[in-house]
Amino acid sequence: MLKKIFFFFLTAQIYAQTIPVGRPDFTEERYRNQQLISGAHHSFTIRPLTDSTATGLLPASVLTSLNTFAPVGWNDGAVIPARGLQTYLTAGFFAKYKALSLQLMPEFVYAENREFETFSLQGAYRAPMLVLWNSTDIPERFGTSSYSRFRLGQSALRLSSRSVSVGISTENLWWGPGFRNSLIMSNNAPGFLHGTFNSVKPLKTFLGAFEFQLIGGRLEGSGVAPNTQDYLVYGVNYLEPKSTDARYISAITLNYQPRWIPGLFLGFTRAFHLYTSDMGSGLSDVFPFLLPFEKKNLPLEDAKRRDQLASFNLRWVFPASNVEVYGEFGYNDYKNSFWDWLTSMEHSRAYLLGMRKVFKQAPGRYIRLAIENTTMEMTADRLVRNNGPWYRHDFVRHGYTNEGQVVGAGIGPGSNLQTFDLAFVRPSSIAGFSIERYAHNMDYYYDAFKDYDSKWVDLMWGGYYQKRLRSYAITGKLNFAWMRNYQWVLDNQRLNAQCQLSVTRYF
Repeated sequence: MLKKIFFFFLTAQIYAQTIPVGRPDFTEERYRNQQLISGAHHSFTIRPLTDSTATGLLPASVLTSLNTFAPVGWNDGAVIPARGLQTYLTAGFFAKYKALSLQLMPEFVYAENREFETFSLQGAYRAPMLVLWNSTDIPERFGTSSYSRFRLGQSALRLSSRSVSVGISTENLWWGPGFRNSLIMSNNAPGFLHGTFNSVKPLKTFLGAFEFQLIGGRLEGSGVAPNTQDYLVYGVNYLEPKSTDARYISAITLNYQPRWIPGLFLGFTRAFHLYTSDMGSGLSDVFPFLLPFEKKNLPLEDAKRRDQLASFNLRWVFPASNVEVYGEFGYNDYKNSFWDWLTSMEHSRAYLLGMRKVFKQAPGRYIRLAIENTTMEMTADRLVRNNGPWYRHDFVRHGYTNEGQVVGAGIGPGSNLQTFDLAFVRPSSIAGFSIERYAHNMDYYYDAFKDYDSKWVDLMWGGYYQKRLRSYAITGKLNFAWMRNYQWVLDNQRLNAQCQLSVTRYF
């Protein structure tokens, strides 16, 4: 009986209101696992999942995190990469009147933001890094003192029917099938203000089911002033000041589930961003994702000074085997024509591939295995056609970021990640461990070094445990990162420990 009550409560939580992306109580994890057992209806490639059928207080959470040596971690929304203690708080309520709903769920973050060992290489090793710094807004450290910020967080005002919703939101979004990374939209950075028009459930047609989201929003800078001394090479100052304007982002994601192939989901995402001072007033300026895909049909596109990213994704769920396989393949540059794409498919590409398997043991008891690979580094095509790393841009000099963090894959430009994660799931608990290999910015490495030994690669391992106690969920995580050649300095070996404890209260 207790198991039935728990799963009923979990289902009520899933369909009662928005599930914030990355909520620390493993709600999303359980829902995705359940799809592998009972079959998939939602693609799980457009999040957060919403349904405004209930009112009341939303779960309140407090999370405390500690990095002992250096900033480690991503996909944590408002939390910043910082050394030392950091605390995150959120609570709120959901209310509905007819078709109008309000979700108010603000967030507060405080971080010690202690000093740590930052990039120190000089001369020819430093110059390629300055190219990245001048064309992105990804500070190593968020200022020189403690950090605190209050945001609207996972809040939204919506007007919804049974099928679609229109509104304004500051929620984090996640587009794509990955669980450790997403090429174009993730919860790595804080949520940004955006208008949204989206489906609230799969829209069934004679061809199959469709899900979509269309947004237009505002990306902000980090506000961290660069240190001029960091940009000096052989007495020359290479600092190139960035615009003080905010940026406009316009993006669309569409997912299709063919009627004739159960469990298969095919998706597409396209995003543009540019400084507001460069933005025109035409329809194609407000919704540039409506433009043709071949650059030869857009001779004035470079004059628009905007950046484009696009990806295709696939997720295939096999409930009979309790397995899903998925992938995302993306480009951060226009193709001039169809033949350009066909002859240079590797140019400007990044991809991720993954698999999840559930081993059933008893009702509510199973083991979940997850494996994922993300590759962001440029290919050999760079030798004849250098497109530059993902998320940086010559015109949009903040790069694809919001408040100093990448909006897409949290591992950052030029990086690669392999993940192995095993979890033991019970009705009221989850225990698991993970092993990861994290290769930092290989694009910079190949530009700066001629040797084989100076790659900065982390071996990361750790465990997590969550226990549900009545109206509370308590989660603990302990992760270690053995950093080989930290900051690309040969034989600079470092160890970081990350400890996290969170408590979620349900009402």
